[in-house]
Amino acid sequence: MATDALLASASIILLGAVSKLLADRFGVPNVVFLLGFGILFGPEVVGLLDPSLFSNALSTIVSLAVAIIVFEGAFNLTSSRIRSASTATLRLVTLGSAITFLGLGLTIRYLLDLQWSLSFLISALLVATGPTVITPILEQTDVRENVKTTLETEGIVNDPVASVLGAVIFSAAALGERPFTGGGPVGEEIVIEFVTQLGVGVLIGIVTAVSVIYVLRNFSRTPQNSRITVIATALISFAVADLFASEAGVVSVAVAGLLVGNADIPYEEEIEGFSGDVTAIVLSVVYIILASLLRFEELVEFGLAGVAVVLIAMLVFRPLSVFLSTIRSDFSRNERLFISAVGPRGIIPASTATLFSLQLAQSNVANAESVVSVVFLVILVTVVLEAGGAPFIAQRLDIVPMTILIIGGSRIGRTLAERLEERGENPIIIERDVEVVTDLRADGYSVVHGNGTSAEVLDEAGVEGAKMVVAATSEDDQNILACQTARTKFGVENLLAQVNDTENVDAFEDLGVRTTTPTLATVDTMDDLILRPSFFAWLSGVGEENDVTEVTADSASVVGRQLGDIDFPDESTVVLVQRDSEYIIPKSDVVLEEGDVVTLLGTTDAVEDAARILSE
Repeated sequence: MATDALLASASIILLGAVSKLLADRFGVPNVVFLLGFGILFGPEVVGLLDPSLFSNALSTIVSLAVAIIVFEGAFNLTSSRIRSASTATLRLVTLGSAITFLGLGLTIRYLLDLQWSLSFLISALLVATGPTVITPILEQTDVRENVKTTLETEGIVNDPVASVLGAVIFSAAALGERPFTGGGPVGEEIVIEFVTQLGVGVLIGIVTAVSVIYVLRNFSRTPQNSRITVIATALISFAVADLFASEAGVVSVAVAGLLVGNADIPYEEEIEGFSGDVTAIVLSVVYIILASLLRFEELVEFGLAGVAVVLIAMLVFRPLSVFLSTIRSDFSRNERLFISAVGPRGIIPASTATLFSLQLAQSNVANAESVVSVVFLVILVTVVLEAGGAPFIAQRLDIVPMTILIIGGSRIGRTLAERLEERGENPIIIERDVEVVTDLRADGYSVVHGNGTSAEVLDEAGVEGAKMVVAATSEDDQNILACQTARTKFGVENLLAQVNDTENVDAFEDLGVRTTTPTLATVDTMDDLILRPSFFAWLSGVGEENDVTEVTADSASVVGRQLGDIDFPDESTVVLVQRDSEYIIPKSDVVLEEGDVVTLLGTTDAVEDAARILSE
């Protein structure tokens, strides 16, 4: 038996590594492969992985893994990212969660004909999206930073809330300790118990975080000591909180991770890298083991009604909660659609449902097995479709930001990055000064430390996937060398440089680098204010209410047609067509050719719709 367990454990870790390799190769979140391997090698197919080998320790394994995963997710949720999250995020974790909880509870009750207590127990567990599945998705999907922050914050908050809510319903109603009614004192006692368990978790998380921050600052002298201390903190915080209140451990590690991650502690970067590696291992272990628990006959037990529950969760309540929560937000329509399409459930509901189902069965509660069956069905379908399809959904909705490398974190580089982020792009700053790097990261910028003239640093920053490199340092020799390296080593053709000495402009342009100089930029701005004040005032709203963009015409629906025959949105207009080196005034009888670069002007939403017409 020991040998079998050892082989199974080693196989799980190997399959986890293979899943990560496949995920990186095909651009699909690795949780899809982890679930697939768990089912494939579980008792239902190959039979290599037998969950009974871990039956005595399964609860402990899952609990400790959840502690590390939730702690790591909260640790990386910095205060600057939280501040950048909009009020829509707050509404999503409150109003959105309430819509999901109530809507799914009623749906399960009437479609699956389960008792009220089990229906709302299941819906409570399914509120959680969670970092265990959201994080791998966002690693493989390029979206705007505020979209990432919203999804990650939602997962970090919803995981502990869903766990505690499920535990309260489980203890107060599902085991029959009290009748489950629609109101009266039971509802009041459930609220009190819910708040109590949350409070216990928050208190223990704060105490643990304060203690470990003190220890790290005063006693840690090596990265290894810091890494081990932080991992131990996650585990002990979870265990102590869970000892005092069921499911409070998830709340505790989330609070502890958030506080420690935002504290000034030594060797923070080393801790981040190490905790990420540990998380990858425990993710593999838990997902594969839990997936091996699946039984096909249980998944199909509810037939079309079960499928209907999953579809309603994905296509009704998730979009409803997102769109109501993001009313009057700075998210574009397509970003709201993407957030609506990405709400897969993960380890927290899977592990908690498994434990609850076993205890319900031991207490002879009717339909006890339905808890794990329904939860696993929703998890399986949402992970495969939403996690697996997220990169393709982002591409289809055209919300993948353009990555632009900015060499130099000066005021110009910082302001440019801020402007690009406001427009939904993905700027990455390369800066060699350690203090400047620290300040930039504290303000929420994506920064790579190093010299932008180094091929290794450019590669680390992702130059191969960048659409443009902007050299914006105060030294012309650094700027021209960085542009040369980007072009000769990585084939980047779209280069822009700040030229501080106007006498050096010709040298840059001889290399095919577009230039701008502080002096000429100031003069041009003044000239615009003098000659074109109204247009300049309109341009100042670009990125907010107005937009100007260029798009290449390659859609079969527009190529070969006259501009006057194309149904553009009313609040957008074509102001210029570039064909090779020729610039064409866009009259209604101009026929578009494939590859024409069309300049669009109008309101932000209208320009976005017009660009889609030209490119799809």
